[in-house]
Amino acid sequence: MLSVMIAKLLILTLFATKDGHHIYAETKLAAPQNVKVVSINMGAVVEWTSPHNSIRNMTYTVRYVPCDWGNVSSICVKTTELKCDAGVLPYAFGCYIFQVRAEKNGMFSEWAKAPKFIPHQHTIIGPPAVHLVIQNNSLEVTVRAPILKIGKLSTFFSQVTYTIKHRIEGIEDESIKKISTSSDEDVKQRIKGLHPWSRYCVQAKVDPKGLKEVGQYSTPVCVTNVPVLVSCGIAAVVLVPMAILAAWLIIKVYRFLYPKTKLPEHLKNLFVPSFWSAEATQHPPHQKEQHDKISTVSEDQQYEELCEKSQISEDEQSVSSCVLAPIEEMEEDYKLLMHMKPAPLFYPNQLYPLCLKNSLFTQSCCGGSSSTQASYYNVANSERVS
Repeated sequence: MLSVMIAKLLILTLFATKDGHHIYAETKLAAPQNVKVVSINMGAVVEWTSPHNSIRNMTYTVRYVPCDWGNVSSICVKTTELKCDAGVLPYAFGCYIFQVRAEKNGMFSEWAKAPKFIPHQHTIIGPPAVHLVIQNNSLEVTVRAPILKIGKLSTFFSQVTYTIKHRIEGIEDESIKKISTSSDEDVKQRIKGLHPWSRYCVQAKVDPKGLKEVGQYSTPVCVTNVPVLVSCGIAAVVLVPMAILAAWLIIKVYRFLYPKTKLPEHLKNLFVPSFWSAEATQHPPHQKEQHDKISTVSEDQQYEELCEKSQISEDEQSVSSCVLAPIEEMEEDYKLLMHMKPAPLFYPNQLYPLCLKNSLFTQSCCGGSSSTQASYYNVANSERVS
């Protein structure tokens, strides 16, 4: 019985262990593939391919471990890209192992490792900068070393070889020259005996001593050898019209700002800047200020003047003058008029017609003949006005 029970326990344990491994295996993701380190100018970029192309929202974590000793350093956490820039590494002469794993919803893969990376041995020196100048029928070539991510070339390499090659465009033959140096100064080369109207193209690369990788050539930089007289003629054709146009514009602007027509003094003062002193805008003491006289006339005075003018014109047009009756007769007529019903209203300081034809007061004027000369009577002042 005991042996049977032990056998059953062993069988149950075996099945449980087998199921556990199966469940654990299902929770694992496939690890990234083709992990490598691409290094240019002492930098480090980790690249890989994913076996989970059909799975969305997959993230990756990248870390590096020193080959011999040191702590683990994570450089990219939960990134969705298939590359990671490690930035500046602690030691240019160190050895590093980069690792990558996939992650999704709490599941993760095994760490996939890249080959050992030693910066000063595995890096690729990028192309240098090339500058060309044609002077005195010679081509001056200046090559400047590339800038590293963690320092200068002379800091990590005792000797650097510059390879410069040049050729004439359209011709396959090319000339190559190598210059070795131990400093970071620019490397220069002079190419003499240029052909007129020929186009020269130059490329260069840098190969440090002891580096396993070969340097990269720069993109071709080209320049055309144009004769000096032709260059001067082209410059004259371009610059002379531009100079004439500039002079014409200057004259136009000057005439607009300073026209020949003189403005009055009171208009000139409007254009005087506010920052000028007040003394410059004041008139000299001997100069009198010019102004117009303004007189005020009331409405009553205008009315009286108009009445006088109308009376003078009527006097000139009349054939004969009118002789008014005595004041006593006017007063009697006024009293009779006051007893009439309805009696008209008379107001003081008002003029009423006396000898006007078809008026209230009609009587013989000028010897019994009716006159059309207008006469007025002021009730308040008891005087006649003609």
